[in-house]
Amino acid sequence: MIRRPKPGEDEEDILRMQEEFLKDKNTLPSVQVVNLRKTEQQTAKRPSPSTSTRKPSKYAQSKGLTNAGKRPRTDTSSGSIVGEIVEKNVSESQTKPEQDDDQVYYPKIIPSVLGSIVEKNCDDFVNLDFKPMPPTGFPLVTKRDPKLKCTEKSLTAIQNTKTNVQESMDIDPLCSKFNMENSKPINVPLKSYIISNNDATVIHSENVKVLKEMSEDEILKEQQKLLSSLDPKLVNFIKSKRRPTKEHESATTEVKQEEKMDIESSFERDSLWENDVLSHPQVNKWVNFEKLEKDKLEWMKGIDENKKADPDHPYEARFDFTGYLLPYSMEYTDKTKTLFHHGEEPHRPGYTLMELFELSRSTIIQQRVTALNTIAGILEYHSTGIYKDIIDIPLSKMFFIIRIAMDENKLIILEPALKAMRNLLFNRIDEACLDALIGFEEGNYQPCLENDKSEIEEMESTESELKDFHLAEIDLIAAVLRSDIIQRLYYILENVRPSFNCVQYSIQILIRLARDSIETSNKIIESDHLMKSIVTNFIPNTSINFTFDPNIIYNGKPILAALKLVRILSLQSREIGEILISKYGLLKPISEYINSGVDGTYGLRLQIEAYNIASNLLNYGLGVENTQSLYPLIVNTLYKHVQGTDVFFGSSVLSATHAAVVLQYVNIFLKCNMLNDDNYKHQIYLLLKDGVKKWLMQAAHFDNYTCGHLRLLCSALDCCKTIKINEKITLKFLNDTLKVLSESKGFQIIIDNLNSSSNLLSDIMEKDFNISKNLVSLGGSIIDSTQKVLPVLGISSPIPLLVSLFQLLNVVNDEDIGKLYLKKVLNYLDKFSKKNPNLNNNWFTRMEIELMFNIIKLAIQSNVTESCKDLIYSVASKLCYILRVDKKIELEYLFHHIIFNKQWFTAERLLNLVSITKDDGLSKALTTVEDIRICYSKVVNTMQLNKGGNIILKQWQEPVLPRDWIYLPILSLYSKSQEIRTTPEVVGDHANKLKEQQAIEKELIIRCCLEWILFNEICFPDLLDDIDVTDRFCRIMCVYLSDNSLFLDDKINLLLKKCVQIIFKKSNKFNFDKQLMGLNNFQDLYTQFLEQFQSVSYGDSIFAACVLVPLAQRHNVKWRKLLWSEYAGCLRALDCPESYLCYELNDYLYPEETDESLIKSYFRALSSNLLRPGTIAYKIAQHHVNNFKKK
Repeated sequence: MIRRPKPGEDEEDILRMQEEFLKDKNTLPSVQVVNLRKTEQQTAKRPSPSTSTRKPSKYAQSKGLTNAGKRPRTDTSSGSIVGEIVEKNVSESQTKPEQDDDQVYYPKIIPSVLGSIVEKNCDDFVNLDFKPMPPTGFPLVTKRDPKLKCTEKSLTAIQNTKTNVQESMDIDPLCSKFNMENSKPINVPLKSYIISNNDATVIHSENVKVLKEMSEDEILKEQQKLLSSLDPKLVNFIKSKRRPTKEHESATTEVKQEEKMDIESSFERDSLWENDVLSHPQVNKWVNFEKLEKDKLEWMKGIDENKKADPDHPYEARFDFTGYLLPYSMEYTDKTKTLFHHGEEPHRPGYTLMELFELSRSTIIQQRVTALNTIAGILEYHSTGIYKDIIDIPLSKMFFIIRIAMDENKLIILEPALKAMRNLLFNRIDEACLDALIGFEEGNYQPCLENDKSEIEEMESTESELKDFHLAEIDLIAAVLRSDIIQRLYYILENVRPSFNCVQYSIQILIRLARDSIETSNKIIESDHLMKSIVTNFIPNTSINFTFDPNIIYNGKPILAALKLVRILSLQSREIGEILISKYGLLKPISEYINSGVDGTYGLRLQIEAYNIASNLLNYGLGVENTQSLYPLIVNTLYKHVQGTDVFFGSSVLSATHAAVVLQYVNIFLKCNMLNDDNYKHQIYLLLKDGVKKWLMQAAHFDNYTCGHLRLLCSALDCCKTIKINEKITLKFLNDTLKVLSESKGFQIIIDNLNSSSNLLSDIMEKDFNISKNLVSLGGSIIDSTQKVLPVLGISSPIPLLVSLFQLLNVVNDEDIGKLYLKKVLNYLDKFSKKNPNLNNNWFTRMEIELMFNIIKLAIQSNVTESCKDLIYSVASKLCYILRVDKKIELEYLFHHIIFNKQWFTAERLLNLVSITKDDGLSKALTTVEDIRICYSKVVNTMQLNKGGNIILKQWQEPVLPRDWIYLPILSLYSKSQEIRTTPEVVGDHANKLKEQQAIEKELIIRCCLEWILFNEICFPDLLDDIDVTDRFCRIMCVYLSDNSLFLDDKINLLLKKCVQIIFKKSNKFNFDKQLMGLNNFQDLYTQFLEQFQSVSYGDSIFAACVLVPLAQRHNVKWRKLLWSEYAGCLRALDCPESYLCYELNDYLYPEETDESLIKSYFRALSSNLLRPGTIAYKIAQHHVNNFKKK
């Protein structure tokens, strides 16, 4: 075996291998040269049988061509032009057939033109199946049918085809006997198929004799006469009688008989007649078909289109080349035939994921490209949610397949690989939804799409190293970053310099990475080579007044995706903004784009992104000098939009968006009080006045509208709000215009779409979204809905406009105008108060929550009627747990102005409160509502409400308060009591005073919390209906677990009694086997509850009543076993008045207990003096034991 060079070997190693090869004399050359005019000195030898190791092929074995001796040749030394003619007679007995090999023999150039001419006599007869020569010696003349018309074939070919068909019709099987005396072939059967009596043979012989005397033309003429005179049905009947039999086959020649019988028997054995190829009538004449090899013909089988899927068994998914999921079977047509292949299921179209994975690693480039394009299509369909609840796409496995393909530098492979990676990471629907908010105030905020790292941290603490695949299963972006994709993308953009599509895909991947977290954005911004390459090649300092063409790539023209990447990076933090300005000189190209005149669509989109980047930087106080230099241009641009841009349905949405971002930019430097020049300020104020009046009046006359047009109006209203806050003046024109708008038909059309555009009022649930555990998405699309997108993002959604409008109304602070607009949204508020809100934690619901808060805020400022107070209070109460974690200021506002404000308690509610306080001296226990508010505010302030940056919101999915927030003080005290103390206890006077202060504070918190719970249970039971009764009861149980003696306080004990009795009224809804909200499970809680009762209960009746709740016969027997066996020490103190019980006493006695182990525990407790006679526990045990004894 010749050793081949390996990686790492140098030139000396190759030369040494060459020497070894030349020294080896036993090495056979791959090609041998044969000289046709050999001399005695010139010989060319072929490998002898002794030295050749080549195994003869199956064809050679069947023909007897084994490795034989050399081919006999005749040498000549003649130099004549024509070599000497030598007769060569070689008999088969003397010389074996020549060895069949694959070697190629190249003759040398010799003087003679021809080699030796050798006559070869062969005694074997070879039937070449020639047609007999006509008697005339020339082909017969035929007349062409004048009816024939020329088609794709020539007239001659059509005529010949027709003649051949006629000749081949109804011809009997050939007789195998060949008449050597007569050149005319005999084509007659051996017997009669029509007659079967004794005279059949004689009649058949006479017919054959007559046929032999006739020529072929005469036979055909007579045949046509007979066929024309007979009934076609009779002809068909005669044909059915004339079928070949084994007797007829035996009459063929011996060679053909054996071959044909072998093949037919093979067909019968192997059942392959469904093959089109094998059903050919001439198959027995084909070369090498005398032996049937079934396994080699499997792929040629016909497709079984009748196979149907078994509904009880799943089947493997198959996809077409676009990535679309195919049905189990489909019709085989010219369009679909490319989807059928020779896989494990040839009857099914398409390719499975495993087949695509295999093809993606193929050595054939076209197969790899096809596989990667298909994978990219599958991921695109998956990201839209089409495959939701249909098939689980293994994203982690696909990532590794795609990432390996990305390391190829061939553009034909690189483009589909980058496209697949883009479709995996970059959710185009989510990005389109975020971009749709550009121009609205909410569009200035962006979500952080970082996955939860707690599971990774836990696994890293237990394992030495987290494997790549495990990491991808938990957090796909973390796995992507670990694969050094940032460095790879730099190499692609800078060195490979691919096509426009590849650059687009690469930047979109970076955009998704930048959205992951500030840390990931820092990794991108710290990659100097990557950022310099992007800024140099795709954000050049040039004019943007050009028409888009994919060929602009690497030609000194800006790319829209690169500007979007910079916009996302500039949102992350002030530090990143400073790096973009100082290190990469971003302000120069951005200023150039803003200054550049644009006409086309692409230029406008570039300028919109440039304004957004400048706004983001200005929001951090960066680029102030650059902004001041742009004042004249901004005034001019604003003037053009006021004059020429409309918000009507038929106007340009892109132009309205451009005007909106310009106004946003103006709004930001108005907020920063940067407009020190009175001249520019006066011009901008006048332009805003004209623009707001114009656009509000256009909105008042709407017949139809789109949300895209309303962004211009939103930005204008935001500017008015900023001017009113800064200047503290009344804008009379604005008040007048707002009054006209409130009563207009256009505004009514806008309000009519409010309910249908609400996320909170929709029936969409979290389960309707296409969510991947290892890749965070925003849920912008719902594939099962009719609109396919969230209601708040619908084309006619008025919510973004109403947010800006109600924010402005709160600043205008005109009570009359406020009441006009509040009337318009009362129906919306009423529906909200009666429904459990959905999609609370969706990013795009933030706009609607902001709208809801501003409506409540406007209602607080306006003197609403007594009938509206209940509605407003109910909405505000729900809003407390809908607000997101970054809305803490709004929560404090609600607490102070409405939730804990007695002015918002109607007379009926206050009457209920008074009737409670007079009962059982409860008035001594109830404190003022203000104290309760302070208590809850303190608890909320102690919560960790970590906000993200100024613009990027990290914890946007978390609410500021949980749904059961009225129990939050109790749960916080319970959590503290469960913490394990790791520091030594401090002693001394100061420590004692601190403990006393903490005890007083704890008592105040529990008392205030119980009072507020009791108030809500009686006055607002409808607001607590969506909190499970079992969860509410468990939270009351936590009061006993948070302190060892606090429940014995008279005030708290009375409050506990009232709260427990109210909850006991809904005891039929108790379910202690379900998962508790906010707690681990009931078993742990109840075990801890029994331990606490056994330790510090002091026979408290309310405590005992709570212990007895799970012991009713309707609940699981395991709770009774837990008390009567493991915690039997509680039994002696377990007693309370029957009126305190959650259920009737009979509910603890019936149905009778059947569990024998529990009966034994009852008997053991009675016999061991663990029970006091007359107690509830004693009655229960005695009843069940006595009934068991009676059985």
